[in-house]
Amino acid sequence: MMVRRTNSGQQPRADHRSRVGRERREKTRAKLLAAALPVFAKHGADAAIIDSIIQHAGVARGTFYNYFRTNDELFAAVAQEVSNELIRLVDPIVLAQTDPAARVACGVTLVVKLARCYPLLAEFIVRGGPGVIAAGILAAGVVPRDIAAGVAAGRFTVTDQRLAFDLILGPVIAALHTALTETISEQYPRELAASILRSLGVAPEAARKFANHDFGAFVPSEDSIFNRCQPKNAAN
Repeated sequence: MMVRRTNSGQQPRADHRSRVGRERREKTRAKLLAAALPVFAKHGADAAIIDSIIQHAGVARGTFYNYFRTNDELFAAVAQEVSNELIRLVDPIVLAQTDPAARVACGVTLVVKLARCYPLLAEFIVRGGPGVIAAGILAAGVVPRDIAAGVAAGRFTVTDQRLAFDLILGPVIAALHTALTETISEQYPRELAASILRSLGVAPEAARKFANHDFGAFVPSEDSIFNRCQPKNAAN
């Protein structure tokens, strides 16, 4: 009887090829997103920019369409990456705060500070509007989580969670627009956070206390979409 021997190395080689192919696809997709962010920041979500993305990313047209079929699909992917990257950077610091009002103040302060360091981020959010933030888990889970905790604890008197969300998101987007058009002070993010807390029903003295807390610093990794698109603004 003839015994057929199997190649014991066949499966590891197949796994290696699969892993390499997956990593290559992920790198190409990341390159397209990084190329798209500054173009969307400059021209907005509705601009026909696929040709510009292909040129910036240095890929073939066919390669682009292997990942994204439309301009809208690309914008949604970039918005989701930006929103989720904000969460990866900010939420661990937010979760270190025990009071829900401190969590909101922390999130607001750090997002505005990050946008001051990376004006391209602010420009992308301002041009993209609320849809940029709503694209990822920032709107779906993180902000509603802290709003619900604040209402349950009696810290927030605004019980309509949609209204509370808008009272947080609206001023933040307006603040990012201000940061693009004029120089804002170091105290500005804290004053913004205090004002948002007051609008949610936090007493003025408590709002100032939470907003003026030192929440520490954070540094985006080198492979963060923010660093891949724009060097940090050292002036801020």
